[in-house]
Amino acid sequence: MTAQLTRRSILAAAVAVGAFFVAPTLTAPDAEARTVGFSESSYKRLVASGKPFMVGVHASWCTTCARQKRVINALRASGSPYKGLTIVEMDWDKYRGSKIAKSLKIPRRSTLIMYSGGREVGRVVAGTSQRQIKRLIDKGF
Repeated sequence: MTAQLTRRSILAAAVAVGAFFVAPTLTAPDAEARTVGFSESSYKRLVASGKPFMVGVHASWCTTCARQKRVINALRASGSPYKGLTIVEMDWDKYRGSKIAKSLKIPRRSTLIMYSGGREVGRVVAGTSQRQIKRLIDKGF
């Protein structure tokens, strides 16, 4: 069977190779940092806790998402309060068009939503600057 090469499959492979060699993942080496996969139950549990957390909507093939992850990792590595930030990763390819994505008004991949006190305090859509992402996280702390 022959694999058909599409722009999307080539981009996904390039992002995967680049992420392996260059881009760190959202999981930081610091034990306080947590990255969890998205589920409605984990999301609701975090909202109910009132503690700051971020939902990161990503796709494995998205270069903007990879850049956002690098920026978040750099902030986490810089120390408190960022090093303890919990990230809930929502896979865009899995949740696009779902009821939960619609209820959270997620327009696209590379959406970052910051929560604190059980409510959304801000969001960044497709933004990759450290200043912009830092400002978003600061709203939660």
